[in-house]
Amino acid sequence: MARGLFVEPFFGGSHRAFAEGLVAHGGHDLQLLTLPGREWRRRMRLGAQLLAGRAAEVEGPFDFLLVSDMLDLPAFLALTRPRFERVPVLLFMHENQLTYPRLRGTKLNSWFGQINYLSALAADRVAFNSEYHRQDFLGALEQLERQPNNWLTTGGIEAIRAKSTVLPVGVDLASLGEGAAEGVRSGSPLLLWNHRWEFDKSPEAFVRTVTALAEEGLDFRVAVAGERGDNPSAAMLELPERLGERLVQFGPVAGREGYARLLWEADVCISTTRHEFFGISTVEALWCGCFPIAPHRYNYPALVPEALHERCLYGKESELMALTREAIRSAASDADRAALRASAGRFAWEVVGLRWEAALAELSGGA
Repeated sequence: MARGLFVEPFFGGSHRAFAEGLVAHGGHDLQLLTLPGREWRRRMRLGAQLLAGRAAEVEGPFDFLLVSDMLDLPAFLALTRPRFERVPVLLFMHENQLTYPRLRGTKLNSWFGQINYLSALAADRVAFNSEYHRQDFLGALEQLERQPNNWLTTGGIEAIRAKSTVLPVGVDLASLGEGAAEGVRSGSPLLLWNHRWEFDKSPEAFVRTVTALAEEGLDFRVAVAGERGDNPSAAMLELPERLGERLVQFGPVAGREGYARLLWEADVCISTTRHEFFGISTVEALWCGCFPIAPHRYNYPALVPEALHERCLYGKESELMALTREAIRSAASDADRAALRASAGRFAWEVVGLRWEAALAELSGGA
């Protein structure tokens, strides 16, 4: 068993869930060095400086460093030298700031993308949470390199490609149970939204879809869970007025047990997002047998069994409407739900943790 230091400037949300899951299931002695998960821009600008100062308080040698994409790794290594100069480093890319959606009318702040690029250059290994994300990031670097006055080199991009790999996020599926005691599907089909309510998840398309289908007179209910976020969609906030009694859940569900019960009761889970580097909330829903309706892009084709792509994945909003309508009218079969559960099961911590254990052992040289 090797000893590692996990440096995470944004210890919140999925970043925190991953870090705590890896401590429990990663097979190595991991010590956390973190900052609270808020003000992500400030964390990327100042996190390396603040955590470098706190690193001096952490005792003992380490066999490896594990850091997230929110850390300015070159700055952290410079400010802590010479302590970690011979310690191998793995950079884990939850997301990247080159292709993350931006508010309409705002420009790309390439400085944050440059932090991701230079951190990937400085690391010994770079792990992405999906193959889609790996290709997305490398493609963005190649595209940017073709622009005038860029800050990239062909050699740098190829070096990152050569040392990159894919290590999925582990998902706590065990806490969601097996279904019998958690919830029973009954009554009108229940459509679920279990994502944040902010612009990057495009909740407006979800609202338009369920509102139009309600006006058609179809028999269904809607459950809206997930965090509102700092800037929730105005359209989502209007949903209670639009749907009335059809809306049976509106807001975050208290506790993991309550969330699990909702997933097992839901028939269809819908995503209208403008990006998805992995898709934790969708994996959770698939494990509970929800029939997914999601974009035919991003990482969704890797989450949904190929045999179900035609019935689950859409290109245009009109196809989102058509697939949702069909899912309301025709319940998923037991075979469909079994295939969805099997697909989600690949990302349980009990499975993914073994991959991380092996990768970190290799990184540390078998320490």
